[in-house]
Amino acid sequence: MNGDQTILIFFRLLNFAVLIAIMAYLWKRYGRSYVVGAYEQEHAHLEGLARTHTVLRQEERLLKKGFGADDQERALLKERLFAWRETVQKEEDAQALEKEHRIALIEKRLREQLKRVDEYRVYRELKREAIDEVRTRLLKQYASVQAQEQAMEQMLKRLDGQ
Repeated sequence: MNGDQTILIFFRLLNFAVLIAIMAYLWKRYGRSYVVGAYEQEHAHLEGLARTHTVLRQEERLLKKGFGADDQERALLKERLFAWRETVQKEEDAQALEKEHRIALIEKRLREQLKRVDEYRVYRELKREAIDEVRTRLLKQYASVQAQEQAMEQMLKRLDGQ
């Protein structure tokens, strides 16, 4: 082994020792507190789970005691349900009859309204045709434009007034 190799080995060991020292410092400074904090959190979580488990076991015992009373109440409610079901069926039948009556009444009103709308449409068309026919006759009957307009205005006023 020559001197260069010894120096090389020495500095490699020195670098390794510095690296170990830096890692130890970082562990003490940051890593240890992180691991300890995580451990404490996990420990607190486990203690909370244990307390919750105890409370849940007590609630389970109370629920099992309440099941008997619930079964009796359920049987009573079942009897009442069968009695009420008959009443509800009668009321539903009455409502169905009323619904049919209302639907028939609404259909009748709708037919009447459609009839009135059709009559109004026919009236509008006839009115328009009558006005067009009057215009044509006025054009044929009156020679001057002023006389045509005056006669037209008088007729329209009479029609609008009705």
